[in-house]
Amino acid sequence: MSSQILLSGGDKYYSYSGEVFGDVSAPATIPMINIDSTGLRDSYVNIQPFFGRSVSSTTASAIGIQIKLDNVTIYRQGGEDGASGTHEQFMRIQNLITLFIPRQSKLEIISLNTSANNTQIRGANLIGYYL
Repeated sequence: MSSQILLSGGDKYYSYSGEVFGDVSAPATIPMINIDSTGLRDSYVNIQPFFGRSVSSTTASAIGIQIKLDNVTIYRQGGEDGASGTHEQFMRIQNLITLFIPRQSKLEIISLNTSANNTQIRGANLIGYYL
């Protein structure tokens, strides 16, 4: 799990999870990025989730993503909530998520896991621009 890293100019920050996957004992959620405080200024954030090929391609087995801000879910998308309601289409699109984040916020990016796809690779990249 990754945390916030400031860029040298001090006006941006980034974080990346790398490839994250579970095993047969994987929990229902897998933390990918956890930033305890986003800093002293408000920021504009782009999040790029990525997913490997699913083990099971049924919609009910789709993994997803959840974003929490100060322990409140502000974004949640699973495979069944994808572009046209199908897991495969959500996996291909891998939407760029753009959010406004108030200063000193706790930001968490979590993978929503399923037992059918707990070994599927997933991750997230984030770049934040201070306003």
